[in-house]
Amino acid sequence: MASESYHHLYNKAAWRSGLRPAHLLKEPVCRACARRGIINVGSLTASGAKQTNPRRCYLAVDHIIPHRGDLELFFDPENLQTLCPDDHDQNKQRLEVRGYSEERGADGWPIDPQHPANR
Repeated sequence: MASESYHHLYNKAAWRSGLRPAHLLKEPVCRACARRGIINVGSLTASGAKQTNPRRCYLAVDHIIPHRGDLELFFDPENLQTLCPDDHDQNKQRLEVRGYSEERGADGWPIDPQHPANR
């Protein structure tokens, strides 16, 4: 199933006016940045620097387990996390493609046990 076949779900009122804003009230900072000790409300990059691109100053509500059109997963509030654009568009996408995260700890070492450096 192509992503376009379920992209319309993001336009539903139940998402736009219900689940998404409710989740952002519950979790108003990027979860991945918070794990790195950065409080990012959408105004920073994943590294903690000021976001200079105004089009990337927002927070994404991400589906932890990709829903691929599954309505139960799409509307499951336990399957959501808040991410900044860097973590959503780069780190999360790499995780889904490679099977491990490139996320690094304060020491610069990969924190994902599945990362090849940790095997």
